[in-house]
Amino acid sequence: MDHLGQELKLLQDPPNGTKEKPAASCKELLLAHPHLADGYYYIDPNQGSPQDSFIAFCNFTAGGESCISPTQNQVPIKAWLRAYTSEDTFQWFSSLPGGFMLEYQSLSTVQLRFLKLHSTLATQKVSYSCRPHPEGRKLQLEKEIKFLADSRDQSYVTTLQGCTLDNESSVMDTIFHFSTEDLTLLPLRDLTVYHNGDTSHEFGFTVGPVCFS
Repeated sequence: MDHLGQELKLLQDPPNGTKEKPAASCKELLLAHPHLADGYYYIDPNQGSPQDSFIAFCNFTAGGESCISPTQNQVPIKAWLRAYTSEDTFQWFSSLPGGFMLEYQSLSTVQLRFLKLHSTLATQKVSYSCRPHPEGRKLQLEKEIKFLADSRDQSYVTTLQGCTLDNESSVMDTIFHFSTEDLTLLPLRDLTVYHNGDTSHEFGFTVGPVCFS
């Protein structure tokens, strides 16, 4: 009955993705308007007043994903390990000078919780970029990396081969693709690289949008 009620509401007064008539999610907007083009639209997951609706990128090509970008998506490439307090440790990027937690554009805690209730899958991509320093090119050390989950009490851990390029001015990129039905894990909130003594290692990250479907 609830499902039929929602369908009737969509037929009688369909959302159009504007500030005044936002959809609960991009998927709902796609159901109301099957021929809309991919782009930015207003959504209001908690379905209260449209005043707290926010803009999301709707990927209708992928079936109606609701994608929200980080407020700051770029961690510049530099020798971040030198800012660590000690070796043989992990230290979250947000605790370093110039570091920050990953926040997402206009997405409140309440709206994020309701967006997850409308979704069954979350995905996100991160590009890890590194550039070897001349004095560290021969170390070829592996790097252990952690990504802090949205729940703050869990993290993804992975190992990356050392950044060893013949051309010291080049940058090597590695793409991490996160996809989960456990919606407590995304979006990502922080990241860290294990300090294994290679202080010359220069790295940075580009954090992509989190997409719910």
